[in-house]
Amino acid sequence: MSSNSRLTALLAGVALLAIAAFATGCGSSDDSTTGGSGGGEALTVGSDVPYPPFEEFGKTKTEFKGFDIELVEAIAEKIGRTPEFKDTSFDTIFRDLAQGKFDMVASATTITDEREETVDFTNPYYLPSAQSIVVTKGNSDLKTGKDLEGLVVGVQQGTTGEEYVEEEINTKELRTFPQGPDTVPALKAGTIDAIVIDRPVAENIIEADSGLEISGGIETEEQYGFVVQQGDEELLDELNEGLTEVIDSGEYKTIYRKWFHKPVPPGIGTTTHEAT
Repeated sequence: MSSNSRLTALLAGVALLAIAAFATGCGSSDDSTTGGSGGGEALTVGSDVPYPPFEEFGKTKTEFKGFDIELVEAIAEKIGRTPEFKDTSFDTIFRDLAQGKFDMVASATTITDEREETVDFTNPYYLPSAQSIVVTKGNSDLKTGKDLEGLVVGVQQGTTGEEYVEEEINTKELRTFPQGPDTVPALKAGTIDAIVIDRPVAENIIEADSGLEISGGIETEEQYGFVVQQGDEELLDELNEGLTEVIDSGEYKTIYRKWFHKPVPPGIGTTTHEAT
């Protein structure tokens, strides 16, 4: 072989090694996830962020925290999955689930008969919830749904709060907002008279703003469940088993106390529930 031939062969060999090294590097990048460490199968989760204390942004808009987030992470670890959270509007969250944009929904979702016609719910992971009336201090006479008649009421679109006010209260105007926290500036500016929103979220709102208060409530006895596509029995069973393990291990109690600062109520994770 001539010196030119040997040089050509050497260069070809170097090129092949470079290509192999590049391919290996790319392969490592493809295996990474945005949901945290872990080698299990990915579990994509749709959540409407922010909806504190269930879903909140972390240090950046791509990092999430909250009760739902931590609970799903604990369940995923039990079933050998790696969670990847995707921020999505609650108003379209069930449609996005049906289109396969994620595997499940974790977004403080009330179990209802109407929703169960199109999706499947896990056993309840949070109960009981209800609707609270949030007002500026000085308007504490608004204690019941009837007291809201003839007023402008703000709600998050697509929620059971919106459904209740629309069906049960003769308001002057029902004003909807894309996300729960969006109602607060409107209330403080006086463009709405009151907010109707899930009780734990209302408690978070008044904790963060001393100028607001919960004046009353509507006892709807709601229960929250995680959501999967209708008929996805395999994932549903996995999530229920994981939830039971998290409860039995004491992890649920730790997560619950961290975010709600009170004892865990009875009935969490049981297989029976009444849709509201």
